Amino acid sequence: MKKLFVAINAKNIHKAIAPWSIKAYCEDNGIKDFLVLETNINDATFEIASKILLEEPSILMFSCYIWNIELIQKTAVLIKELLPEVIIILGGPEVSFEEELPEYTDYLIRGAGEIALCELIKKLEKGDIVKDKIISGCNNDFNDFPSFLTNEYFESFSGNQIPFIDKQLIYYESSRGCPFSCSYCISSTDDKLFFLNLDRVKNELKLLINKGAKIIKFVDRTFNANKDRTKEILKFIYSLDTETTFHFECAADLFDNEMLKIIKKMPAKRVQFEIGIQTTNEKTIQSIGRYTNINLALKNIKMISSFNNTHTHVDLIIGLPYETMDSFINGFNACLNASPHNLQLGFLKMLKGTRIRAQNDFGAVFAAFPPYQVYKTNTLSHIDLLKLKKIEILVEKFYNSGVFINSLNYGFSLFSAPYSFFESFANFIFSDSVHSNFKASIKNSYTILLDFLIISGQKNASEHYIKLDCLTYDSRGLLPDKITSKRDKQKEIDYKRINNTKDNIRIEYFEYDKKYRIFNYSKSFLVPQVLS
Repeated sequence: MKKLFVAINAKNIHKAIAPWSIKAYCEDNGIKDFLVLETNINDATFEIASKILLEEPSILMFSCYIWNIELIQKTAVLIKELLPEVIIILGGPEVSFEEELPEYTDYLIRGAGEIALCELIKKLEKGDIVKDKIISGCNNDFNDFPSFLTNEYFESFSGNQIPFIDKQLIYYESSRGCPFSCSYCISSTDDKLFFLNLDRVKNELKLLINKGAKIIKFVDRTFNANKDRTKEILKFIYSLDTETTFHFECAADLFDNEMLKIIKKMPAKRVQFEIGIQTTNEKTIQSIGRYTNINLALKNIKMISSFNNTHTHVDLIIGLPYETMDSFINGFNACLNASPHNLQLGFLKMLKGTRIRAQNDFGAVFAAFPPYQVYKTNTLSHIDLLKLKKIEILVEKFYNSGVFINSLNYGFSLFSAPYSFFESFANFIFSDSVHSNFKASIKNSYTILLDFLIISGQKNASEHYIKLDCLTYDSRGLLPDKITSKRDKQKEIDYKRINNTKDNIRIEYFEYDKKYRIFNYSKSFLVPQVLS
């Protein structure tokens, strides 16, 4: 029987881990003819179905998440019509809490899938009648499971839409489970926590690096849950001679002084941290069972950001219990005052299987379809959430892009707090069709921000900071039309001759502080230098 595991990823740069882990386990236990098909949500239903039909599988497996479940449903229904004898098996977090089997499905596996799926396939290949259509997997110690980093895994890159490992986001799992019990997260439904052996982790990371991986994202729910283990891995990563970046999801209040010292020594871009603050409202924190030392977490975020070698990404959730506009604004300001490089505002999703969905004691009105986003609560109206959606759009475009740093810092100084700046900016941008066109081009974005800063502050200062950002982050030097370039090409010629360089440089005069600055676009880290 031919087995085909279809992984529909959120983006074509993502490299799924689930199908390869399950394939490795099944093959290690004697199952043969097991194939993996990787695609993404941008592919059409018929396109995915066509690839499946060409393989003519006897057993077809899908890993289901909120971002791909609708596409899987459409694809599976079509496949069942064209290949009625195929056995379709679903797994993954989006279906792990279903009480009934979808009509287009033959079997459903809840939870971790390696052992349960392997046993099911063995029974099906023997011709056994498997009466239980919904099968519970379990979170096991996976130290004895074979590595998913097989020759076939690495060879699979050549067949992907992006056929190079250095262009892909590589997922890696060094632990399973989560020690915390946040009510909005499905990881809280299983409190078992298992860690891979450290020697195995080190050897597998070396293998990925040797194969050319440039971005490795640990899918561990809380990477620094075990402090000693975390320090050992960070020390190992520090010791490597590599340009690979390692991404971790961490609890900021669990960083201790020794851990911070290790991070501070890291080469630039070696590590980056995704940190879930989620809320600073103490009543909300108690309600969702998160139990975070918020003050310590924010202090550590600010410290790590100040190292200037490590990217910090902070999450806030909009729509949690007891969260009001005032308390959310307080959290927003507190997070931005910690100076993370990225602030993600995510709207609460009432995921299947979570305690918060089962209880829903805070009047949440949410979508019945994925991703189950909340539209109002008893403390946040739908008007509040629509307003915060505009703030989220502007934060993503102007703060998270990282190309308006000096201009935003100047803008923040004109208002009582960062939220006040974004609120006023949102009113300015979305009040007419001219300014709402900020996504048209980077030049247009700088122009619109300049217009806002001029009416909020001083014209010469606004032009200075916009010009500084524009020339720092856009090598084309496409300044807003209102700003006159004062590029000195003769100084550029002299500089190149004196320094014997052919670098792509630009020397610009800034009237605001009466200084020349040199921008070297041949450097990977562009920091404009004041010319003496």
